Amino acid sequence: MNKVNKCLPGLRLVLLALTLALFAGNAVSATLIDDFSDFQAIDNGSDGPLPISGSDLSGITRTLTATPFANGDTSEVVVEQGLLTVSNGSNGGFASVIYSFDTIDLASLAGAFVLATEFMDLSHQVQLIANGSSIFGFTDLGLGEHIIAFTQFSDASVFAHLTSLELKFQGTDAWDAQFRLLATNGNSVPEPSVIALLAIGLLASGFGSPKKPLSAKA
Repeated sequence: MNKVNKCLPGLRLVLLALTLALFAGNAVSATLIDDFSDFQAIDNGSDGPLPISGSDLSGITRTLTATPFANGDTSEVVVEQGLLTVSNGSNGGFASVIYSFDTIDLASLAGAFVLATEFMDLSHQVQLIANGSSIFGFTDLGLGEHIIAFTQFSDASVFAHLTSLELKFQGTDAWDAQFRLLATNGNSVPEPSVIALLAIGLLASGFGSPKKPLSAKA
């Protein structure tokens, strides 16, 4: 019996460590949509769909399009070595990066996109389009990582059954842009249930110094 009592503190420690590890495992990490590591390029036209490996989404493909506004002008999209680069000639043009993938409930995993820019001219318009209809548009986006909440889109409900995303660019003058990441933010660790809190409390209660037996009266 004494050997069992001596082992109990160690068993409680192991159980507590496993419980805490379980809660830590419930944290949702960011979902990578594209790290722009899979090479692809188009000059005045379209290319794809290309299966890409630098993504957490299942069955994902990427299609690039580039259309100048004026004949003889150039519109170009290049994905290479971790960067997405978009450029247009003097008269501007359209460009897009279109993703298709297996249906995902992205709303259960995250609440916003993270779009990281390396370089951006001011003479442009950018749209992020979910499922071909839910739109968020912005202009004059500065450098750095930008958070775009799902609630900022015209219809946030599409993120519960998302099948496509599009980055769409338009400018009436010559402009260039460069991006290095498209991902989502990660949700925080969910709060443990009352039962789990009680379990942790019970486990932790065994870590105090063992009580000395009362001495027998003479």
